[in-house]
Amino acid sequence: MRVRLVTSFTLLAAICMICFATGIGYAIAGSRTQGLVIARIQDANRFAAMASASPGVLEATAQSYYEQTGNGLLVIANSGRVMVDLGVDRGNQRVVEVTTNAHQFVPPEPLYPWTERPMIVAQPIGTWPQAGGVVVIAISTEATRHGIADSWIQLGCVTLTAILVFLALALGVAGWILRPVSKLLREVGALTSTLPVRAHGAPTRRAAGPPEIAELAVGVQTVTRAVAELAAAERQLVADTAHSLRNPLAALAVRLQALRPMVAHDEAAATFVGVVSEVDRLSQLLDGLLSNGGEAGSTVPAAPRCDPVVVVRERIDAWLDAYVRAGMTLTSDTVDEGLIATVPASVLSQVLDVALSNSVRYAGRDARTVISVGRECESVVVSVSDNGIGVSADELDQLTTRFFRGAQATSGGSGLGMSIAATLVTQYGGLFFVDIAEPHGLVVTASFPVVTAAELTVG
Repeated sequence: MRVRLVTSFTLLAAICMICFATGIGYAIAGSRTQGLVIARIQDANRFAAMASASPGVLEATAQSYYEQTGNGLLVIANSGRVMVDLGVDRGNQRVVEVTTNAHQFVPPEPLYPWTERPMIVAQPIGTWPQAGGVVVIAISTEATRHGIADSWIQLGCVTLTAILVFLALALGVAGWILRPVSKLLREVGALTSTLPVRAHGAPTRRAAGPPEIAELAVGVQTVTRAVAELAAAERQLVADTAHSLRNPLAALAVRLQALRPMVAHDEAAATFVGVVSEVDRLSQLLDGLLSNGGEAGSTVPAAPRCDPVVVVRERIDAWLDAYVRAGMTLTSDTVDEGLIATVPASVLSQVLDVALSNSVRYAGRDARTVISVGRECESVVVSVSDNGIGVSADELDQLTTRFFRGAQATSGGSGLGMSIAATLVTQYGGLFFVDIAEPHGLVVTASFPVVTAAELTVG
């Protein structure tokens, strides 16, 4: 492609430069011819004046002029007598014409290096109509033609140099333009070759244009179609999975409701209520997955909001028994009450569950976990910090990478929790951070835009 592009542009530039140089070359030839004719006319006028005023020295002056310049000279007096005849073919048709009509000036045609015809100029002796004699000069054009040829050679060298410079620039610019295209073509080709199956539907038609660009277009269309199919398959998988989980979870909820009267006055009543609440929350999550999985472009609910303090208290109640069994402490530290965050309570609960699950699993026995809620500028900041073993600085940036598990991670877990939490926070316009606590441990922070008083009034 680079060769075709450079060749096309260089050929176009060469044609333009050659046309421009040709015009300059013809202008040089015309200018040289005009200068030569003017000089010889001046010589003819000088000999005409000499023939009228000083005929005695005419022959000697004419002989010297002929020897020095090589120009033929013919001087005919008013009476028709030939006064000088040096190197002029009197039988030449052009000489006959100018001798007969010396008073009519006919400009000669421009000289070129290949011109072979003689160039004749003539001037009458005296003033028309009394003039009867004529001075004819047969101009020697060899030196002028050689000069024109030399100028044309120089002009050709300059034109060739300009074409070569343009070729070098075209090579550089074409490489600069096509380098990312070639890289993209290789990457698209590599990506297309890794697709498990070709995208279904009508075969992609090759577009008109350079083969490489057409191939790139076909590759991009194939990848786009495959990505669309994979996205549709992913949504279908989410919907199918949610539907499959929802049925046994619904059955579990029914059985738990049947057990409610039996444990109403038992010591496990509080625990039973918590289990039912968690089952209901899981049912809501699966309903959301089922709803979003069946739509190609699910959107964020309009004006989602929650009280983060209430959500934190609910999650502490849900996780407290797990922390007690693990020999750990779970508390809250609320700096500002009455804050409303622009995020659904279910989403904030999911984010907190991820952080609390990681803390209770990896922080270690006797560790202390604190959930804090506060306000910074126009954001509600919720953080989960512990003083456990934490992670190394090298692993910190990878914690939100899918399927990444740290070196201190025990068995269990998929490495998806942090990645899912970060995605959920970002989806609702928030920021998600994971930092190392001082002196040791881990801090997971999520911040969301705060709902202002005006928005609360409108809501």
